[in-house]
Amino acid sequence: MLGVRVNSFNENSLGEPEQDANSALTELDKGLRSNKVGDQCDAIVRFPRLFEKYPFPILINASLLKLAEVFRTGNNFLRLCVLRVCQQSEKHLDKVSNVDEFVRRVYSVIHSNDPIARALVLRTLGAVACIIPERQQVHHCIRTSLDSHDEVEVEAAIFIAIQFAAHSKTFAIGMCNKISDMIQGQATPANMKLQLIPILQHMHHDTNTAAMVRNLCIELLPTYPAEEFVLTILNTLTQLAAATLVDIPSQVLLLLQYLKTDPRWEVKSHCLKYLHQMAKPGAHLWPNGAVDCILDMALETTSPKMLRLALSVIEVLTKFPKLCHEHQLQSSKLRQLCSKHSVSSYQPIAALSINILTQIVCYCYKENIEVGGTEEIICSLETLILLLTYSEEKYPYQLKLALKCAVKLAEHKRDNCERFIKLLGSRLGFVDGDCTIIICEALGAIGSLDADTLLPLLRDIVQLLVQISAIANPSRQQTTIAVMLCTLVFQTLSGYNWNQEVTDVIHKVTSCNNLWANYRIGRAAVRYGHHAIAFHIFNSLTEQVSSEHWHFWLVCLKEMSEGEVMLASENGSIVGRLDSAVAHYNKAIAALKAASTPSHNLQFQAEYMRIRAEYLQCLLQLLHTCNILCIVPPPAIASTIAQTTRDEFQRHGYITNQMRKCVKDFQACGDLYLKLYQTAFDADPATLENIQILQQMCVLLEQCIDSVCSNNTQNGHTLDIEVKNLRLECRQLLVGCRNAAKIGKSIGDQINTQTITHKHVELLNRIVEVLVDAPLPVPRFFFQVLQCTTLKLAISPQPRVMGEFISVQTGSQLAVKVEGVIQHGQKPGLYRHVEGVVVTVTSQLQPSNKIKDSDIKAVDANSVLTQTVTPHKDFFSAQFLLAFPRGGQYILAVDASVADKAGNTWKTGPRSTLTVKVPEEPKLQPISMPGMAGNSNVILMAEDSHFLRKK
Repeated sequence: MLGVRVNSFNENSLGEPEQDANSALTELDKGLRSNKVGDQCDAIVRFPRLFEKYPFPILINASLLKLAEVFRTGNNFLRLCVLRVCQQSEKHLDKVSNVDEFVRRVYSVIHSNDPIARALVLRTLGAVACIIPERQQVHHCIRTSLDSHDEVEVEAAIFIAIQFAAHSKTFAIGMCNKISDMIQGQATPANMKLQLIPILQHMHHDTNTAAMVRNLCIELLPTYPAEEFVLTILNTLTQLAAATLVDIPSQVLLLLQYLKTDPRWEVKSHCLKYLHQMAKPGAHLWPNGAVDCILDMALETTSPKMLRLALSVIEVLTKFPKLCHEHQLQSSKLRQLCSKHSVSSYQPIAALSINILTQIVCYCYKENIEVGGTEEIICSLETLILLLTYSEEKYPYQLKLALKCAVKLAEHKRDNCERFIKLLGSRLGFVDGDCTIIICEALGAIGSLDADTLLPLLRDIVQLLVQISAIANPSRQQTTIAVMLCTLVFQTLSGYNWNQEVTDVIHKVTSCNNLWANYRIGRAAVRYGHHAIAFHIFNSLTEQVSSEHWHFWLVCLKEMSEGEVMLASENGSIVGRLDSAVAHYNKAIAALKAASTPSHNLQFQAEYMRIRAEYLQCLLQLLHTCNILCIVPPPAIASTIAQTTRDEFQRHGYITNQMRKCVKDFQACGDLYLKLYQTAFDADPATLENIQILQQMCVLLEQCIDSVCSNNTQNGHTLDIEVKNLRLECRQLLVGCRNAAKIGKSIGDQINTQTITHKHVELLNRIVEVLVDAPLPVPRFFFQVLQCTTLKLAISPQPRVMGEFISVQTGSQLAVKVEGVIQHGQKPGLYRHVEGVVVTVTSQLQPSNKIKDSDIKAVDANSVLTQTVTPHKDFFSAQFLLAFPRGGQYILAVDASVADKAGNTWKTGPRSTLTVKVPEEPKLQPISMPGMAGNSNVILMAEDSHFLRKK
């Protein structure tokens, strides 16, 4: 597929046709009522997908009740299918409102004579234990089933006991003695005891129960010394300690005791695995001397597997500052152990040792602590990388780990960049394809820290590209390598001019690659601001796609790149370049509208390009305004206007007002970038930096122009963006912004005589030239959505007919319920998480001919209600009570925004509207009676006129 690699693009184009929730549920209900078992099974297995697509309480409640009825009346195979649906829909179970009815239908099968049916009932109830944790009848059923003589039913009872013990404190406390008696009883078979022991790991709801369970398990250890029992009990104790946290020190000591005394290999290895689990939640809770015990064991052991497991435990512990601080000295036991094994011939051990040393060194760099032995660590790392790349036996995980260590050392100390670049460059063309891809990724990561270090490798990278371009039919692996090598070239030449040789090589590579690889190369070129290369690639791809939408998308990219090429051109005046760029951007925006579809509207892309075109138009208008000083003299009455308005800048006439208009234009452009920033909840950090810098450019120009044409002079401009760890893509853009800020500072240094001089105009022209010459790196979010978060709303009440209004009686209030679900892509929470949803309901009275403006002002009929709700398993609900103080037609607008962990609100939408009609009260009009003229005290209302007619 050639096009935009966006998660939301073409997501639902394949598979079943799009339909609403009621239609889908009706279709599945027909399958459930079928007389054929196959149709019933087909309908049942489609329910989990229905829940994911329409996860609203009404639908889920109705669906599970239907499935419960099938469970009650169907055969065991259908019951098994219903059980699988319940297991796959765990996060939607709490939306069931008729829990009693659901349990009644399922539980009715427990009285069956078939033990398989009873076992399926138990497992189904266990799958929904989160919504029925305190059902006493189910608790009693579990107790009864544990005493059954059928093995299948007992195994199901053990399964449901584990589920209920995890959710119910009452059940856990009540069953503790029962489980204890069964485990210690002689009548219970050994295999059943092994299944019963894991139930105890969930009995951590209170301190006393957890302590009792722990004592029971410790008493069982010497009673059942068999290997399976020891491993099961130690695992149970480990899970229990990880849940309670208070037992972590005693559990670590217990595991260390078995690690020392038990001679069995399986027990020792599992003890180290359990210690690895204990290190993740509570490394700071480990008792003193525990790490030394592991180190002593690692120093004494002769087994490489035991040493590797011990180092993996220490590796987790070194992620916390405590252990790194204790072992920062080169003479410490930990560093001596890792230094000894960093040159091991067994690559996994060497990689773990170097990773531990790297984490200690990086901690010292971060805390500004002097650390010794870094040269030895780097030499060991270089040796390991060479061994992994020369070795015939492949260790991809260890190579990635070693290269990650290199990137960490280069990131914390930039002096190491050049050294690692030189090492990796020497192995770039002499390893197989998989290793080459990994090395290219590492080179890109280090090059993003300091792109200049890649310059010595440019010749080697170009030679590799020439070799790949000479292959007639390159494989998929080779095309991937070509894309990554081209990306390295783009990184290397960021901020530099291209020579013809490198340009020809890139063109030659794209001529022999497949279309998707060429698109990726063009996308990478645009991200680093090399628009000339991107224009050549996109221009060749526009006619080689099968879809009209993809065609217009590529036309959009081609026009955008051509517009940026026009800006960077050295031919012609800056006014002509800007004019051409604006024209190409307008063509790109038109093509982008043609590439959009109702389900994939490309909203971010369209807004980003529209603001860019608006920004370039503002620059063009500023240049035309600067020329006014020479070609449009002030009018004769300029002095009079200046005296009248007490504004000395009005003496310059037309240019003053035009410059102030430019200030407003740039301010509006900056506000548009701010709004775009607030909608980009799923954007990567580099994209947000890109938008911030572009906004700061608008603010900079606004301040510079304002200091020329008004008294609000500001001395310089301070960039509000954090530039310490700025990504490589945005550095050239930021350099241009900084250079423009330096020129803008010189405007403020001019003597303030409240005059607009040619010097001011010249400085503004220079600022525009600097900003135009800064290449635009198109952000990654323009092409790829790595994190996809969307909100789907269901608003009630709804009109009976789509497009009609909701009728509300005069003087009554309308209850509006907003339900919604948060839908995620493949990587939820990659950059930021949804902590809350801000729901806003706006009620606005629509003006009509009968309602005068004065009446609307007298009674404010508009209202805005806001509520912040916390989603539960990606579901949220909010309720509002709206009053309508007067009759008429109202527009209800429901907006949803997302709040992240830091409390920032992102205006992600969606927005829905409803129309509410309130009947207007008839006005009472007084009439006069005949013969009563002059008597103003006698008045009859219009409604009583029928009384006069009777008389």
